[in-house]
Amino acid sequence: MSSRGERHFNPTKLPTKGNGSKLGDEAVPAPGVGRSGRFVLLWVVATGLLFCCDAFGQSTNAALPPPANVIVDFDRDIRPVLDRSCLRCHGPERPRSGFRLVDRESALKGGYNNTNDIVPGNSAESMLIHYVAGLDEMMIMPPEGEGDRLTPEEIGLLRAWIDQGAAWSATGQVARAPYEFTPALRWVEVDGDRGKFREMEGVRDGWVGGVEHFRIVEPDGPDRVFIAEGHFLTPESDYEVRLSLTQRDFGFVRMGFHRWRRYYDDTGGYYEPFTPPAFDLDRELHLDTGRAWIDFGLTLPNRPRVVLGYEFQFRDGAKSMLEWGFVNGRNIYPALKGIDETVHIVKLDVTHEWSGWSFEDNARLQVYGNKVEDLQVLSYTTGPLPDGFVRTRETLRHLHGANTIRIEKQVADWWLLSAGHLYSRFSGDTELNQATLNSQGDLTLGSYWNNRITLKREMHAFSVASLLTPARTLSVSLGAQSEFTRQEGYGDIGLDFGDPTIPGLFFPQPGTVRSDLDQVRVAENASVRYTRLPFTTLFADARFEQDRIGQFERADTETPDAFLRDTDYANNVVDARAGFSTSPWRWLGWNAHYRWRRSASDYDHSRDESFFDGRGYSAFIREREITTDSVETRLVLRPVMWLKAALTYEFTDSAYEVVTDPVEDVFLGTLSPGGRLTAGDYEAHVFGVNVTFAPTHRLLLNGAFTYSDSRTVTAANDQPAVVPYEGNVYTISGSGSYQLTPRLALRASYAYSQSSFGQDQVADRFPLGLDHRHHRLMVGLTRQLTEAVSATVRYQFYKYDEPSSGRWNDFEAHGVFATLLFRWESPLDLRMTIDD
Repeated sequence: MSSRGERHFNPTKLPTKGNGSKLGDEAVPAPGVGRSGRFVLLWVVATGLLFCCDAFGQSTNAALPPPANVIVDFDRDIRPVLDRSCLRCHGPERPRSGFRLVDRESALKGGYNNTNDIVPGNSAESMLIHYVAGLDEMMIMPPEGEGDRLTPEEIGLLRAWIDQGAAWSATGQVARAPYEFTPALRWVEVDGDRGKFREMEGVRDGWVGGVEHFRIVEPDGPDRVFIAEGHFLTPESDYEVRLSLTQRDFGFVRMGFHRWRRYYDDTGGYYEPFTPPAFDLDRELHLDTGRAWIDFGLTLPNRPRVVLGYEFQFRDGAKSMLEWGFVNGRNIYPALKGIDETVHIVKLDVTHEWSGWSFEDNARLQVYGNKVEDLQVLSYTTGPLPDGFVRTRETLRHLHGANTIRIEKQVADWWLLSAGHLYSRFSGDTELNQATLNSQGDLTLGSYWNNRITLKREMHAFSVASLLTPARTLSVSLGAQSEFTRQEGYGDIGLDFGDPTIPGLFFPQPGTVRSDLDQVRVAENASVRYTRLPFTTLFADARFEQDRIGQFERADTETPDAFLRDTDYANNVVDARAGFSTSPWRWLGWNAHYRWRRSASDYDHSRDESFFDGRGYSAFIREREITTDSVETRLVLRPVMWLKAALTYEFTDSAYEVVTDPVEDVFLGTLSPGGRLTAGDYEAHVFGVNVTFAPTHRLLLNGAFTYSDSRTVTAANDQPAVVPYEGNVYTISGSGSYQLTPRLALRASYAYSQSSFGQDQVADRFPLGLDHRHHRLMVGLTRQLTEAVSATVRYQFYKYDEPSSGRWNDFEAHGVFATLLFRWESPLDLRMTIDD
């Protein structure tokens, strides 16, 4: 699969005799051995070598996992493995060693080095099996860091697929026809909160129709192909078109446009003692997101791969916010934000492999703009409209350029070395204007804050990494990265107050702000894998980070908000993990690991000048420490090929501690004695079960169950409003398919989730937490009408209950979905006759 897989004769590595000379160096026969004796000796040696080679081949093949005793379906069993572990390096563009795993013809052709990568009918002689099984220590596939290694069960399926002819689909043909067209129509009826339904399910109620998917493949000779695919659904505003023209070993052009819509609910908070306890304004909030792009690629053999592209991204619409408005002492009135965001991106990517070196350079230039309008309720008492609003308009612009360079070299068979550099430069500005409005939307008495801020940032990052395999059973990965960042921010602000409509009652309060930041961050990581123990892998990982920041902040105003702060910040992180993975029998796999993480921060405030005389937030904090312990384990059981079960468990415990200065008040006295304080603690348990049941090729069932229980405790300081945040979450899901007849299939799925995090301290403060129950059910039939046409009809049921919101967010929905799938090899081959 690559040049590393070739075995070349090397005279410097001939086996040596006892006297240290090489076998190939014999020019004079040893005493007592004549020509006939040497001939007999050579014959014996040759016979022995042939026998040993045959025995070695048999032992090598015996070490392979046996082929699975099932009829393999390519789309179900093989394609997911190739997508996950192989196509990153052996896809359609510049595959390593010229070996493509994108279609049967290319796969059987092999790569530059082998023509027997896949030998239909003989998996034992197929080099692909040897590579993925790790029998060739110099050609273990996929390489470290390039994809997930295949399990023995997956290798067995791969062997069975090759032994059964290496068909690229159940019929032995290409899995997807050149032409596909799928018109779709759906209807959904919602009873309850329509906005919540749209937000959670991502589906618009009512009638929606269009084309769920279309695909056109037009080959032009053996090496050129044009592909067009996409979908469009209306009135859901979901459109996508992707076009590509590819010339093998020359280049490609790709372009496309995609637009989709995300919905948001317009219900605010819930407070039971009020009438009404919640507000639902029934505004149809949504945010349209999209992108348009075009890429030009040059992929000449043995030449640098160059991709030049442009991309335009946008977001437009309004979304709900959690900054709810003030209603009689409680924040529950709905809030929204309007967004008009655009991004222009120009990119240039260059990659090349030469003489064992791999080079990669990626450049990006981004032009960003965003106009945001945020409307929040200032207060509400009674009536159809709130008493007042705060309108915030913000404009953001920036120019961001970045370039990354990566170099990789296989220095030796046991040493892979890589290094990289990132340079990033950012320059942007923002303008903000706030205004206070009355219920009619006119200016009134209140705050009128504004600012104009400029930010500049420049960063260099350097990294180096090595993958060492000093022994077949040992691999060591080492890496280090350093970052240097310089940031400058400055601007003008206005903390104006009053009523601009009344002369003499408006008071401008201008000021200036400045913030400079210098940061140096260094990170080191190490990873060890040991596989000497039978059927077992031991591993250990460690990551260390050292972060140093010098930050200067200053605000010059004529108000108590003025301050000056000069802070040196130091943070040290240690993150270590150790565990094992074992599979002593084909039917059992078990892995587990323990992880420990500690983050310790120190703050040195050399200057802290403000109205609070050094007692302001957050300068009174001197140290912070977060320690986390976690354990994860997974047990996989497969007693028979048609039954697989997985059991998982995870435990996490985090402790938060801070060290503060004493805090005193002239009137209230000592508020905090300072010193080391326990700020909080988090503990969670997560259990999971997953079962796959496939007794026949006609029936496939899958089910999963998870349960999590967590508790977060913070320092209450004798405040009854602060209570532990604790609860649990259940999730149950199941799916199944059954082939009723060769042309009729039944599919069904069900998902249920439940959370219990609701709190009950209404008398003290606003209660938080969510209690909910969510059901999803789908039942569908797929009928193969002709060789080219199939139809699918399915029914879906949705139900959502949220007791913690007084059931204001509840809904129940029913939907009917219908699609027709047309597949044909050419426009003239489509036949519309339908078999009864």
